[in-house]
Amino acid sequence: MASQTAAIKLKEQAAPVEINQGDRQLTDRANDAVARRAYALFLAGGSSDGRDVANWLQAESEVLTRIPEIRESSSWFTVNISLPAFSADQIQVSVSEENAIIAADKTQNAEGRTSKDSASTQESMFMVANWPSAVDPSTASAYLKDGGLTLTVRRADAKK
Repeated sequence: MASQTAAIKLKEQAAPVEINQGDRQLTDRANDAVARRAYALFLAGGSSDGRDVANWLQAESEVLTRIPEIRESSSWFTVNISLPAFSADQIQVSVSEENAIIAADKTQNAEGRTSKDSASTQESMFMVANWPSAVDPSTASAYLKDGGLTLTVRRADAKK
């Protein structure tokens, strides 16, 4: 019974998620994933020229999930994303003045279990939130609680 109570308390605690400011690594990873998918679409389409923009837009829609709801409260923007299958250490967040990119990575072995060995495959999800107005990335914070990621950042034009 005590172990069940400890598990419930652990589940209720918020786990901080690290924020990268001005780091292009996550943007580059998302662009690489879109480029790989666009190339696969190009090959699947018989390698015919003239469809590069259509292939890119289709790949972008398949790889990147646009976060449709950004709540504004006073001088803060907040996004809530359901990520029940991920832990805080499997999530990366990058915030710029214009947007936020969230990547959730899960590595699985052949049996479907989470693994870090070289014979495993990586499943990545990329989500993008385009801020309604410029934000101050240094004010961003994120945490994961009960399978939900909450990201909060202050508007750049907000009085301090």
